[in-house]
Amino acid sequence: MSIAISAIVLAAGNSSRMGNDNKLLLKFNGKAMVSHVIDQLVLSDVKQIIVVLGNEAEQVRKSITQNVKFIDNADYNYGLSASLKAGIAALPQDCEGVMICLGDMPYITADNYNMLIENFQAEKIIVPAVNGKIGNPIIFSNSYFEGLLKLSGDKGAKKLIKEYPDHIIEVDVGSTAIFNDIDTPDAYSKALKKL
Repeated sequence: MSIAISAIVLAAGNSSRMGNDNKLLLKFNGKAMVSHVIDQLVLSDVKQIIVVLGNEAEQVRKSITQNVKFIDNADYNYGLSASLKAGIAALPQDCEGVMICLGDMPYITADNYNMLIENFQAEKIIVPAVNGKIGNPIIFSNSYFEGLLKLSGDKGAKKLIKEYPDHIIEVDVGSTAIFNDIDTPDAYSKALKKL
């Protein structure tokens, strides 16, 4: 029986470091960056994809043509935790674990996602790593949902990793994609040169 892992794509932020552009709408491989990220999730073994919207919600929604569940986070200005909580609250009852994905990490492949899912265990936190350095995305089993709902401010889920060091399973994905977010004009221009 396959594991019921849902993916939450955080796509609500202000992209303040990108200047005037919403980084999620910048073109990457001929489509909006967030849509490219979702393409890889569609190819992976996740059971459901939830996209949390906030800043420029309608434009981001229109850029995504895949079959996803949209959640509007009216409190996106309160930081990352508000989007996380909105996504967690929308998970189905039978969800065994959730993979927290960032909409600005387009180099992560379906294979990377699947490596994490294959290492899933109940009551554990599955993290991608290269040479002992942890990146994104992270899978939390459903026993951590309550803790995720208690986060506040611009704190992401990494706070729970610090709280439960003995519950972590590190998966060496062999790819620096887990560190490569595109959130500045310089990072975007370098990304375009690689395509």
